[in-house]
Amino acid sequence: MTLKKRLTFVEAACIVTGYGVGGGIMAVPYLASLNGAVTTLIVLVAAYLFSALLHLMIAEMCAGEKESLQVVELFRKYLFKGRFENLLAWLFFGLLALILFTSMAAYIVGAGEIVTNLTGLPLWAGELLFYGLAAGVVAFGLKVLGISEKYAIAAIAVIFIILTAGTAGVPLQAVPLFMRPGNATLALFGMIMFCFSSFFSIPQAVEGLSWNKKLIPKAVLAGIGLNMLFVVLVTFCALAASEEVTEVAIIGWTSAMGRWALILGSVFIFLAMLTTYWSVSYALVVIIKERLGWSERLSWLAATLPTLGLALAGLASFLEFMRIVGGGIAVVVALLLIPAYRQFRAQHSTAGALEWSIGLWGGTAFQILVIAGYLLTAVGSFVQI
Repeated sequence: MTLKKRLTFVEAACIVTGYGVGGGIMAVPYLASLNGAVTTLIVLVAAYLFSALLHLMIAEMCAGEKESLQVVELFRKYLFKGRFENLLAWLFFGLLALILFTSMAAYIVGAGEIVTNLTGLPLWAGELLFYGLAAGVVAFGLKVLGISEKYAIAAIAVIFIILTAGTAGVPLQAVPLFMRPGNATLALFGMIMFCFSSFFSIPQAVEGLSWNKKLIPKAVLAGIGLNMLFVVLVTFCALAASEEVTEVAIIGWTSAMGRWALILGSVFIFLAMLTTYWSVSYALVVIIKERLGWSERLSWLAATLPTLGLALAGLASFLEFMRIVGGGIAVVVALLLIPAYRQFRAQHSTAGALEWSIGLWGGTAFQILVIAGYLLTAVGSFVQI
């Protein structure tokens, strides 16, 4: 492995965290306010377990290959069989590219709005500024991506500490413990699962840690665990500090603390969107390179430029983008990943023991749990609340 591809444990974990810690985290407090604290904590733990299982299964598949393969090529190898193999692979590639393009466009739109609010620049200028910062880092490859994610996540953590300390200095609101479960609980589960969804970053983390495969499960669990910590802090700080919990939580949360907190909170969201764009776009760069055989620079342009076009076209709002993407990804995962994983395990059980495996945690019972969890995620992404 070249040094340009080798990642430290922290860099690999931050790539996983960076994929998931996007703007969707700011939609969780409003949904939590409709459910109560106890229900929210139960949903958080359940979502972490479902997500951890799926991400570890993907990591096992990636680590079991002699060469680095992205999700599309794993599906082609283990799921798309027979005379329509190539057609199915191309159809899935198109669907996945559409989902990821939409996801990245959402972050350009959201970040552009933040820049506009802070600077007074036109929305299109804010979107161009974010695109330059986001796509520019990805152009330099995996190692630069890992280092950038590490420092951006560190900056996010510092902002969290400051805002949490500021929250303690304002009159705190009573947080209801229980509320009637229903569609709002499904919507909360769907949004939290979306915040934890980092599966397209797993191949990069596995590739970067191939020098020590024992670190792979630890990096995956740490990456999603850090996402969970961010969700918990944002959710309960927003619930406690907001006189009215807003749909984009940072508005209600920071309004009680003053203008400085709103600015700092806006920087947090901007960084969260930036880290997610980095991880998602790099995954798409490699997917395009593998499927089309293009150069890395051309694949980079193909992965990032359409997202700017979608954002500038103003096709949907940020929150609309988030729910569309969350539902789309959940359906893809629930219907395709587990069958591919079963085929992978069946082939490797006859070919010989894997160098690294999650063992019984990848068994049939846990596969069924994962499918159920992601089907619920899809339902939660589209229910009316």
